Formats: sequence, C-alpha cells, structure tokens
Amino acid sequence: MPLPLHTAAGRVDTHAHLLPGVDDGCATVADSIAAARQLVAAGYTDVICTPHIWPNLTANTAGNIRRWTADLQAAYDAAGVGLTVHPGGELTLPSDWQRLRSLPVAEIVTADLAGRHVLFDFWDEILPDGLEQVVRYLVGLGIQPILAHPERIGAFQNDPAAVDRVVEWGCWLQMNTWTLMKSPGSKVRTVAERLLTAGRYQLFGTDTHDAAGVAERLQGLVAAADLVGWDAVDRLTRTHPAQLLARTY
Repeated sequence: MPLPLHTAAGRVDTHAHLLPGVDDGCATVADSIAAARQLVAAGYTDVICTPHIWPNLTANTAGNIRRWTADLQAAYDAAGVGLTVHPGGELTLPSDWQRLRSLPVAEIVTADLAGRHVLFDFWDEILPDGLEQVVRYLVGLGIQPILAHPERIGAFQNDPAAVDRVVEWGCWLQMNTWTLMKSPGSKVRTVAERLLTAGRYQLFGTDTHDAAGVAERLQGLVAAADLVGWDAVDRLTRTHPAQLLARTY
C-alpha cells in the first residue's frame, strides 16, 4: 500500500544505522544508498544516523561520526539521493554510565550533535539500577533523553507500569516502525500497539540496518496509520522529529 502523497513530504527518521561499516548496520556505501532511496520514496528528507555507542566500539566518537556522516552525505549527493543525513548515536545506558559522566558535554553523542537530545537503549528484563540516575543527569545538563524502542525491551514487556516511571524521570519514547509488523499477539507488537494507541510515543524511527529491511519498516507506517490515523503518524515522523533538528513545520 503506497503512502498517501499528502502526508509523504518532509519525514525525519530519528533512528537509523545507515553509516556503512561502523556497527551492525549497512555494511557498504552501496547498501546504504539503496536503503536511502527507499526512504526518500516514502517521503523521508532527513535521517539522523545513530550508530551504536558501545564501550567496544571505541572509534564511534562524536568527531568521527560527524566526519563519517559528511562522507556519506557526499556519497548520497554524488548518487543523486535526495536525503540529508545528520550525525547522532544510540547509547546503551546505564551500562556505559561511568564513561558517559566522564565525558565533556560536547563529546556526548547527541542528535545532530546539537547537545539537546540523546537516544539510548538498554536490554534488561527489569529497569536497571542506575537508569534513573543517568536519565536525571542528562536532564540536568539540558539534554532530552529519548528511550529507543521500549516495545522491544523486556522490562516494558514484563511490567506495563515501568513506562510511567521512565517518563516521570524525563524520557521521551521512540517506537520502531517495524515492530507493528510482528505477529499479532507477540510481546513486541502488543506493547507497541498499546503505547501507540495510548499516545505515549513522541517519535518514530525505522531503525534501518540494511536495504533489505526497509520495506517492512515503511509498511509499519501504514500499520500505525490504521491504528491512530495519518495525522498522528505525521506528528511522529515530521512535527516532533523536527525538534531534534531545530526545525519546524
């Protein structure tokens, strides 16, 4: 099902692993270009590249990510891909808390490296010790924490009330669009549908890792519209994400 033209322009993907060869995302420039072309066809004009920021990926620093993003933009421009990519990252917290609090604020990898929003995840079956501390630390720095794909995380599948706690601490929530394409009744889809219909998400991300997976991620937009309507999808893919780029519509 094609996306309606009246909602297609100006989408911002807040979570994608398009930088080639730096983590478990696109392996090559060619694959990244192929993924980008599909996103453009669905109305995306901007993507925040969010490589994993893990202790073992020591090269994934703010400076390198800025340079890699510029190199990818040059490759897109040369290939005629009408997509603007922005630097960013996906931190894993609170396991990386010790390193994070030792960094100068300018070296914390934030969306568009603007020092205003940070995307993070964790993979515990319960809310981990120290998570509230690191979230409140970021809020205290004037940085908005964004929890990536809570629907995939065991803590929220096991305890629906856990979402209330992280939101109370100051987090925004970002849904992965492909999770709405999982089997009906699966834990990940059930949580995604519950949070979406309750209006708990601020942002959508595709969490694209390769060109082969883009179609399912885009179909998730249609599934979301079936649940909450295209106006809500627009807010989650255009209006709200624009804040991460200091842009308004």
